[in-house]
Amino acid sequence: MTKTILDTTLSNPPYPSLVYLHHPHHSSTSLEFPLNSNSNTKYARIDTIEYNTPKLFFSGILNKLSDEKDGIEVQSFDGFAVRLRGWHNSQAHNSVKEKGKGKAKINGNGHINGHSNGSASLHEETEDLSIAIVITKAERLRLVLGNGWSVITRLNELLGVPISVVLCSSVPWDNVRPMRGDAPEPVHIYLPPPTREEIISILISASPHPLWSRFLDLLLSTTLSLCYPSIEEISYLAEALWPIYTSKLNPHFSMIHLNQSYPDPLNPPKELEINLKLLTDLKYQLSLSLTSSIENLLPRQIGLNEFKKSFLPSNSTSTFDFVIGNNNGIGKNLPKLPNIELNNIENFLLVASYCASYNPPKSDIKLFGRSSGPIGKRKKGGGFRRAGYGRVRIGKVPQRLLGPKPFSIDRLLALFSSLYAEHSPRPEDLQIAFGNEEENFSSSGSESNEEENQKGVIIKLNLNENEIEKQNQRKRKKEYQRELKWDKHVEELTMNIKLWNLISNLEFKGFLKRISPIDRLDNIMIRCEVDYEFIKELSKELKLILDEYLYESIM
Repeated sequence: MTKTILDTTLSNPPYPSLVYLHHPHHSSTSLEFPLNSNSNTKYARIDTIEYNTPKLFFSGILNKLSDEKDGIEVQSFDGFAVRLRGWHNSQAHNSVKEKGKGKAKINGNGHINGHSNGSASLHEETEDLSIAIVITKAERLRLVLGNGWSVITRLNELLGVPISVVLCSSVPWDNVRPMRGDAPEPVHIYLPPPTREEIISILISASPHPLWSRFLDLLLSTTLSLCYPSIEEISYLAEALWPIYTSKLNPHFSMIHLNQSYPDPLNPPKELEINLKLLTDLKYQLSLSLTSSIENLLPRQIGLNEFKKSFLPSNSTSTFDFVIGNNNGIGKNLPKLPNIELNNIENFLLVASYCASYNPPKSDIKLFGRSSGPIGKRKKGGGFRRAGYGRVRIGKVPQRLLGPKPFSIDRLLALFSSLYAEHSPRPEDLQIAFGNEEENFSSSGSESNEEENQKGVIIKLNLNENEIEKQNQRKRKKEYQRELKWDKHVEELTMNIKLWNLISNLEFKGFLKRISPIDRLDNIMIRCEVDYEFIKELSKELKLILDEYLYESIM
């Protein structure tokens, strides 16, 4: 498909000086480019990962175009421009000779037969020869050539040579274009994702086994929307799951396509009978390994061979002794992934994000509102009307079944501050004092402390009511000041830049997903990507009851 598009774009003059090929659904290695299919167009394909310095980059283009065995080395763009212009002129002269015009003598001034008007015909021949430079991973040009990489986009006008530069990248042009805006607007080409029929037509020739097409259909039905890029990732999954899919088949005629020999070479078995029962059993057999491949194999958390060993039968057991559908013991050897360690603040952020995704915004005040008292607990009054014991509201589907909803980052910070202020452990100097101050410093295991407590009780009995009231006021004032300091501490933490970095880290780890565009700085929308069981375990570690903060639990 890529070859056809470029042939059509670069087949007829005037050739576009800059083409931007955007392929978000294809890898750079899977792109097919025409290799000098047109005699008048010379192609040079350069990858910015392999040619990662200016010397390698410019020298690589010249070596791709020329046929010199010794190789060409240039150090700068000026040397590259001189060598490329000279190579183009020499190729133009050779093409003139091949067409029968080589009889004309070309003098040192570039005139044909000594006449100045001969330069016009030579100029026409040089225009017939064009150059197409295809650069893959174009988003790395800034790292290879620096901030002045925009000269690559203007080779046509800088060298006076018909050159078409094709930039290929999976990143949009708006994120690749030079920051100074000194690059011309390219001809945009977008490669759509491959269709299901195209993927099947590419992968169907991998095996002649009669079950291969059924296996591909099952694999595409379950993983097509999860694979990116689709052809390479599905091929990678098929390589891992195909031996597991066919590991429990009885001996059949096509087993030689599975690299298995016949039990009796002189008497080969019959061909496999494909029916609905067999396909259903094979589908059930693959369910566990298919789920594990999506969770562990697609993110490249384990290797391909290690994954196969975890699900294939051991060597000590015969392949045909297994019963189809019996998955007991399979996958137990799958390596356990290390637990992701999260700090206390990240745990509160995840709980707050889960509540924001599964609660309607109108319930935040009822569920997370805190009183203005010294203890600062949530308001217990109000609540929601219940449908009654044993009754269910008709037409109301729990949000947990509908999936998470996006929410703004301001709402996340508000819920986080409420949860953190109520359930996070406080410093010793900000602990709320319950009872008399003398009781807070008492120790049940010390006799001296018991004597001091007795003296404190006697002194308290002798105090009059005014002194007791003054003492209570001082105590309430201290508690109020402690609460103000704690609220100020939580507010400073909420607006700290380090907390925003933790949100970015959670997004990088896959716990949160950004829904709004990347270039949007205000009204950022995110979504929680963790399940209920994981959040429930985090809530137990934080010593809070998760159901008290979920809207569907109190309805």
